[in-house]
Amino acid sequence: MKVLVSAFKQFNKASNNYSMEVINYIDNVDKAIVDVIYDKCYEELSGLYNLDEYDLIVALGEARSRSVLTVETSSYNIASCSLADNSGIIRKDSKIDENGLDKLESKLPLDKLSDIVLLSIDPGKFVCNNLYYHLLSNYPNKSLFIHIPHCHDDVNNYIKYASEIKNIIEIIRKQLKK
Repeated sequence: MKVLVSAFKQFNKASNNYSMEVINYIDNVDKAIVDVIYDKCYEELSGLYNLDEYDLIVALGEARSRSVLTVETSSYNIASCSLADNSGIIRKDSKIDENGLDKLESKLPLDKLSDIVLLSIDPGKFVCNNLYYHLLSNYPNKSLFIHIPHCHDDVNNYIKYASEIKNIIEIIRKQLKK
């Protein structure tokens, strides 16, 4: 099974992005680092790799306000955040896709994860949600978004969350093979 895992570059003057740190500890997958820019992040990802060739696409992002790893079940057709993306754009209550559905859900067997990880219905309204919305618009049967909580710049946390993500990937792999 062919797996692609993406992470984001740092943003908002942060010295790092936890997703970019954690991805370093995930093996046996193709990896991509994309910029924290609305819409461009998806264009970068699909420009780096032919997404049609992958059985599973896992996008990672950080959620420093969270204390546990969360798997997002849904994405929403809204961009609205007081933070600027890395190109300086601030979006307020704007649609990602003018003709798109208000909500998209992953078609992966996420219920199989509920015993090991927190499932979330709130991917935020910033670039993480934007990337996930584009992925679910095009690849609902193989796209997943995982938010990494505050890591306190501790390598042990990076390793721990990478291990959890590898476990999530393995569970989904087994389900998709059935």
